[in-house]
Amino acid sequence: MYKPLLFLILAALGVFVYIWEQTAAVRLEYKVNSLHSQYDMINAENDSLKFRINSILALEKMDRIAKEKNLFKPDEKSVVYIE
Repeated sequence: MYKPLLFLILAALGVFVYIWEQTAAVRLEYKVNSLHSQYDMINAENDSLKFRINSILALEKMDRIAKEKNLFKPDEKSVVYIE
């Protein structure tokens, strides 16, 4: 009398575990895809920030070289526009 009941409980437990594993796998796949898209977005932002840093450093380098060579920005009076 207990054997069919025990078999039924074990079968139900097996089905429950199988369904739980499948849903957990789907949830983890969604999370991995979400994290992957965040990773791509952060990498793009990182590349943008690297470009910005390099452009700022290039401007500072140009400014330093201009000061070393005693170059200066001309006044508006000394600029002659040719048409």
